[in-house]
Amino acid sequence: MRSRLTTLVTVGFLSVGTAGALALGGVQDFGLGGHNARSASASQYGGGPAFVTPPVTTPPVTGPPVTTPPVPTPPVPTPPASQFQPRPATAKVSTKGATTIHCSVACHIVVRASRGSHRVRVAKTLGGSGTATVRLSKRALRRLGKGRIVLIVEVDGKQVAKRTVKLT
Repeated sequence: MRSRLTTLVTVGFLSVGTAGALALGGVQDFGLGGHNARSASASQYGGGPAFVTPPVTTPPVTGPPVTTPPVPTPPVPTPPASQFQPRPATAKVSTKGATTIHCSVACHIVVRASRGSHRVRVAKTLGGSGTATVRLSKRALRRLGKGRIVLIVEVDGKQVAKRTVKLT
């Protein structure tokens, strides 16, 4: 019972206080748009006391929409594909078994030599563009023995040269 009485008294004070504040302030329309009242944004941004938005008129549509003709765009010039890929590596194998390899960019060089069931491999990495000479070591030549050997030169996994050489 006591809480209901407290609620009624509180509502009464709030109502009397709001009505008294409105009466002292002299507001007669309570913000409902009476007496040419305007919103706060219209007062702040409006163009004066007689701010009225003009009506928008649209012409009648009688046919298909008017479009501008498409303007052709010229093709973008692109360099040929040969400029995107580095030039392939070249290799020369001498009659003595030495290989000279030229790479335009950094590359990994592998020289494989085989005679029958004997095989040797020499690998070298070229850090930038340039030329490298790869020779089989004396130990590798002894392992292969005397006779015809097949030399295969690979650059970055692709075979670029192959030659048969007779070792004496």
